[in-house]
Amino acid sequence: MSLNAILNAGVTGMLSHQAALNVTANNVANVQTEGYARKVVDYGAIVVDGIGAGVEISEVRRVTDEFIAKELRLATAGSEQYKAMSEIHSQLQSLLGDPADNKSLTGKLDSMNAAFAALSVDPTMSIARSAALSQIEDFGIEANRLLTQVQELRKEADSHIAEEVEVVNQAILRIYDLNLEIKSATLSGQPVGELLDQRDKALTDISKIMDIKTYPMNDGAIAVVTEAGQQLLDFQPRQLVYSPAAIVTAETQFEQISLNVYDVTTKTVAATGQPLDPELQSGSMRGWLDMRNIELPNMAAQIGALASGVAEQFNAVHNDNISVPPPASLTGRSSGVVAGDAHGFTGQATFYSFDANNNIQSSYTVDFDNPGTSTMADVLTEVNGALGAGTLSLTNGVLTMAAQGGATGVGIAQDAASPSARGGRGFSHFFGMNNLIAAKIDTSFDTGLSATDAHGFTGVSELVFRGPDGQEPISVTVDFGAIGGTMGDVVTALNAGLSPYTTASLDANGALKFSNGSGFDNYSINVVTDSTDRAGTGTSFPEMFGVGVRYPSDAGLDYSVMSNIGENPELLALAKIDPTGTPAITLADNRGALAFQDLATTAMSFDTVGGLVGSTVTVADFAAQILAKAGLDAARADSLQSDRTALSGALNSRMQEVSGVNMDEELANLIVYQNAYNASARLITTAREMYDVLLTMV
Repeated sequence: MSLNAILNAGVTGMLSHQAALNVTANNVANVQTEGYARKVVDYGAIVVDGIGAGVEISEVRRVTDEFIAKELRLATAGSEQYKAMSEIHSQLQSLLGDPADNKSLTGKLDSMNAAFAALSVDPTMSIARSAALSQIEDFGIEANRLLTQVQELRKEADSHIAEEVEVVNQAILRIYDLNLEIKSATLSGQPVGELLDQRDKALTDISKIMDIKTYPMNDGAIAVVTEAGQQLLDFQPRQLVYSPAAIVTAETQFEQISLNVYDVTTKTVAATGQPLDPELQSGSMRGWLDMRNIELPNMAAQIGALASGVAEQFNAVHNDNISVPPPASLTGRSSGVVAGDAHGFTGQATFYSFDANNNIQSSYTVDFDNPGTSTMADVLTEVNGALGAGTLSLTNGVLTMAAQGGATGVGIAQDAASPSARGGRGFSHFFGMNNLIAAKIDTSFDTGLSATDAHGFTGVSELVFRGPDGQEPISVTVDFGAIGGTMGDVVTALNAGLSPYTTASLDANGALKFSNGSGFDNYSINVVTDSTDRAGTGTSFPEMFGVGVRYPSDAGLDYSVMSNIGENPELLALAKIDPTGTPAITLADNRGALAFQDLATTAMSFDTVGGLVGSTVTVADFAAQILAKAGLDAARADSLQSDRTALSGALNSRMQEVSGVNMDEELANLIVYQNAYNASARLITTAREMYDVLLTMV
């Protein structure tokens, strides 16, 4: 070997080992840097004309494991999904409170029952009446508060989604720029390890928000897709487009997140894109979407169903009783029923008018099973003929009963042996003549209509069967003027447009039910536009049958004691009519109060709502089921987060074993490279000494 070759070997060795020392020092400096992958030096021989001419750094290699990196990203997405859900569930649990606390839903119901139990001891006490009404108001305030806060939580989740859209967009553009830099560095033979670290950091940012995977392209660039296969980045970046809702209610229809192509030259997004929401499988964005679109609406529906159940029970009892003195008039709810309709009742009800001494002035019993009494007009005619013209009137679907002919009070009573019933409710209860509790929407949609009854609607209703992430498999427009005239024709028209996604039917009480097909569990019927009106009453098709996402959620809003009763507790109906008594009603009669007290142990049927399986239980037990399910859902989210976090931690440990910096190893490498550097320097020194000897010999 020539002296020049020895010098070259020494010089290239020093340069290479100096580079290796720099790489090792960089590893040590980044031992605590998140996302940093250690670098190792690969040496290569310099060969000139087949003769070794020294050593060089062939590559500064970044140590990583792509398989583990892929699994780690997916595990991170799973962990972040349930972390997001746990955050909302935790806030929801705080709102619901401790079931044993008298401030919770169950506590409010217990307080109501206790107040009416106390009222049964002495119904004449005004303070006891006020206390009982106050407990109903407190329950209504709590239901209203919870439903309002649920919508606030949905808005919070929506805000998180909007924020994370921006994070993903920035990360996609960052990866696109890094791809260009990595390609350029690769082509020019420059090290790319630091650029790869930065790109992995951006990928980690996205993987916390959504499930992604990557595949290689040319010259070190990568493409990014969701686990379901939607392209986030290839040769062109994509951008997520989303506008959060300004106000969130039960009826709010959120925009879908759109995935649009991005023009890097003009820095604009394409006008149209693909919906992303249905394709997301995990990540914090999936968690926010599930809470906003499924879990929280389910909770609102459960609370609304509970509020409806309480109102139905209390209103049923109140309509079966009478206040002392009796009211001068009774005004019902907007029922959508007109005089020409078949009355639809069975059994009997008795209509009374009273004098100033609470004695019966006149009465009339309507036998709804009498073939001669077939329409509501027949009922009006019979009662008005017996109690005085104008006693009963039906205007725009609202039934009114007023004292006539010198009478000072009116009342309606069920027949003990054969009580009247339509849709499972007595005559007075069906029309809401003497309701105790009012809510923003009707608390029951048992219309009592059968398939052969006239639907009576005009106008058009446009409905859509929408998924939780905005999917719209199908829509249907029902033009009531163009279909047949019966409720059976309405059901047929609905099924012609919506089947097999969901199937409409009328149940025995005249309620319109929708049974979703397989795979459409969280889909719902939404009202897009509606111009319907039933026989000029002002009652629309969705209002009469409770069609749309606001039902039953909004049944707990504006929930309170009827204003006239709240202002005058003496109107609280606690007595029964005694047809043979003188007087017929007395203030000390506590039979109505006892009926209210019995509601604490009276079971009622609840449909499956918001993921809570239907059951026949007391309202207190149903409230307990709501709290229990909320607790179980929260515990499930926490458990799944723990599981996914453990998996993510295990994979991260595996990755650290592969790409993490080991201080002992790096210090050992420092010694090796330092000695190698010194050895190379020694070669140069030796070659110089040999040159000096040769020069002295000349």
